[in-house]
Amino acid sequence: MKTQVGIIGAGPAGLLLARMLQNEGIETVIIEHRSREYALSRIRAGVIEPGAVATFIEQGVGERLKREGMPHEEMQLRWNGEVHRFNQVDENGRYLTTYGQSEIVRDMIEAREADGLPILWEAKAERLEGLADAPVIHFTQNGTHKTLACEFIAGCDGFHGISRQHVPDVETASFLKEYPFAWLGILVEAAPNPDKRGYAHTPRGMAVASARSPSVGRLYIQVAPDEDIDGWSEDAIWEELDRRFADNTGATLNRGRIISRDIARLRAFICERMRHQRLFIAGDAAHIVPPSGAKGLNLAVGDVRVMAEAIRRNLKTGDTALIEDYSAICLRRIRAMVHWANRLAETLHIFPGQTVFDTKMQVETLNKWAYTEIGNREFVSSALGLPYEI
Repeated sequence: MKTQVGIIGAGPAGLLLARMLQNEGIETVIIEHRSREYALSRIRAGVIEPGAVATFIEQGVGERLKREGMPHEEMQLRWNGEVHRFNQVDENGRYLTTYGQSEIVRDMIEAREADGLPILWEAKAERLEGLADAPVIHFTQNGTHKTLACEFIAGCDGFHGISRQHVPDVETASFLKEYPFAWLGILVEAAPNPDKRGYAHTPRGMAVASARSPSVGRLYIQVAPDEDIDGWSEDAIWEELDRRFADNTGATLNRGRIISRDIARLRAFICERMRHQRLFIAGDAAHIVPPSGAKGLNLAVGDVRVMAEAIRRNLKTGDTALIEDYSAICLRRIRAMVHWANRLAETLHIFPGQTVFDTKMQVETLNKWAYTEIGNREFVSSALGLPYEI
């Protein structure tokens, strides 16, 4: 097989890149080692920055997002049993939008299929070669070894994918932080209570209540990093959520059927070498952020915007300047947003061995975000995301 750009991974980064290149008349083939059903059912974050929303709409895959996405205009922080609310719309009227990541993935898959363009499902990329001048992806599908020759390879295959492994000396350019806790998350068939949203900071640990749609909620509690999800009954999960979200309003969480539940370890990761010759990496292949910041999808959009333009300029005009600058441009945004997500994680969670002093400093940061002009501006601007350079 042969194409102009071979894309490894049919997640948000790979699908959006394919769409952006398609709109520029550039051919792509997507290789995805999971099934179509898995890609459509994977539960991930659903808080989208205004710049990312605009990007999906501009690229022709945001009509349902525009119609069904829910404005997220208010932030609620809880500590010491009290609710602290503040506006999360900036001076330009920008706000966050809640729309499940699985839904934007569905929109992009269906758009690509409607255009008759290839996604090779259950095709496992195994090695890359010829990165200097004639890239080739070796992969296996249905037990058969196949190759895809291309002019560029886009590694959008996640933290555990093979693409980053083909970047020389990548270990020396990569930085990882493992947090001493995890999140137990549930997806629940119940209308989220608008008076029970946002973050809760409690002596028992952090909790989060968010929406995926008007009828589906996503809730989390901080647990130990080695927590066994089978040790949690549905009643125990709800009781712990109620304890952590107890406040002076008397409002309660809406309960319903738990559709799914999972436990995720928290980590922060940055690979500062995001390109090698004609191989790019983007999204989770290049960076991981703690979910408290809701930045994973949004950072992937920023990466892909730069990569798509770099590839377009090269294939249309032969220009290589943006290819050379790809890592540097992406990293300016990545470092800032990982820093923000890390600050949220360090402020909202209870750490092993935490002292009274530590807790008081966390509460002081929460007070600053909620009740000072400079702190509120920092929170809102960081949540809404940086402007795109490309």
